[in-house]
Amino acid sequence: MWLTLTINRINSTMNNKKNILISASDSKISKLLSNSLKSHHLKFIDKKELEYDDPNKLNKLFKDIDVYVHINYQGLNFSDDYEMIDYHTRKTYDLLFAAGKENISRVLSISTLELFSEIESNLTVTENWEMKFPADNIELLCANLSEKVCKEFARDQVFEVINLRLGSFDEKSDSRLSEKKLSQCLDKFLYLDFTTEQIKLSKNPFNSARKKGPNWINYHIQDSFEGQRYLTGKIDKFIEDYK
Repeated sequence: MWLTLTINRINSTMNNKKNILISASDSKISKLLSNSLKSHHLKFIDKKELEYDDPNKLNKLFKDIDVYVHINYQGLNFSDDYEMIDYHTRKTYDLLFAAGKENISRVLSISTLELFSEIESNLTVTENWEMKFPADNIELLCANLSEKVCKEFARDQVFEVINLRLGSFDEKSDSRLSEKKLSQCLDKFLYLDFTTEQIKLSKNPFNSARKKGPNWINYHIQDSFEGQRYLTGKIDKFIEDYK
């Protein structure tokens, strides 16, 4: 009964468009996210807006925003490694702090399954795995650092963070992810209330996907097929339960 009521509530809520702010606009991943979220009201952060002398100036970016989508991996191009690290640490912190001041309730942290690309294929990689990265792999180092910044805001209960580690958009990859599946997931993550007592008591995948606190929810997402690189049982059950 409660599952039916929850699904009905989601379907009703999904008729309401969200005001969504995305952290970049001109990268491949930001364009894919835009296509998946095109039924909503979208705004983007211009790179020039990140050239600030006072972090309080970022607050205006989050005015009347419902959901913030922060891209941790290949969202922006940078001229050097220092600038890239600075964005994924200090400026990510400043952006999330501004989001919290404007009472954003949910952040989608967009990360990558490439974080685990060097793991032996016979090992079972789950959402609970943690990795450390050498400084010579700057993009993965920054993705990991950015995740950690997002996680700290979730632990402090500033807002809820749903961390999505996405597969590759290369159709030949064994970790490939289609736009169709990405869209299915994003639609549900925009609306589902993870804090209801019914969901907390359920055996559905979001409970086992949580890590170190109810406000940090972690999912691995790729297409499901024979020979796929990463496990998708949790996200596939999530999609099935709330379609």
